[in-house]
Amino acid sequence: MKKLSLVALLALGALGSVSTIQANELEVSGNIGAASNYIWRGMTQTKDKSSVNGGADLKYNGFYAGTWASNVDFGTQANFEVDAYAGYSNTINDLSYDFSYTKYMYPDSKDESDFDEAKLALGYTLGDLTLGTSYSQAMYQEKGGHKPFYIEGTASYDFKILSLDTSYGDYEDVGSNYTVGASKSVKVEGQAIKLALVYASFNSDDSNLLPNEKNLFVSLLGSFMCHL
Repeated sequence: MKKLSLVALLALGALGSVSTIQANELEVSGNIGAASNYIWRGMTQTKDKSSVNGGADLKYNGFYAGTWASNVDFGTQANFEVDAYAGYSNTINDLSYDFSYTKYMYPDSKDESDFDEAKLALGYTLGDLTLGTSYSQAMYQEKGGHKPFYIEGTASYDFKILSLDTSYGDYEDVGSNYTVGASKSVKVEGQAIKLALVYASFNSDDSNLLPNEKNLFVSLLGSFMCHL
C-alpha cells in the first residue's frame, strides 16, 4: 500500500501551485517545489525528511493530462514516486468540478505496490472563502486486496496578507487526518511562488499497523510557464 500522495493536499498546496498559459486553446503548465516533509493524507512519505518534487501538465478545452514526481522513503527499495493522471475540469459561475484518474507508481521498487484512483472534486467560491470536497476510489491494486476510498473536505480564506487553510480527510480502514496552515503567494516576473507552513495530524485506524503522526512542515512551491 502506498503510504499515500500532494497533495496532494490539500496539505495546503503540497502538490504546488500551477501557472498556465493559453495559446490556441492549448494550456501548458509546470511546477517545482521543495518541502521539509512530504505529507500525503496526514502520513509522511519521506520518513520525516525533506522532499523535492515537480510536474507538468497539458490542458485543452477542459481536458488535461500530466505527470508529477517526488522522492520518497518508506524504508524499502523505493526512492521515488511517479504519478500520471488525466481528467476533465470546468467552472460554472462559482462552482468548479474535476473528474480525474491517477496512477501512482514506484518504478525502482518491487516492495511498494502501484495503484490507481478515480477522483471527483467539487469547489465553491464565495468572496474570499473557498470550500472544497472530494471523493477518491481505489480502482486497481497491483498486489490485489482491498480497494479503499478517501473523502476530504477543505476550506481556505484569503486575508490578502496571507491565506488560512484547513482540511479534514478520512481514508477507509487506514485512518483520518486534518491539516491547519497558512500560506502566502507572490508573483515574480509573472511567475508564482507560494510559501506554506502546515501542521498535519494523522490518527491511524490500527496503530499496530500504522503509527499516529503529528507533523509541522514548510513547503516552497513555484510555477512557471512555457510555450510549445
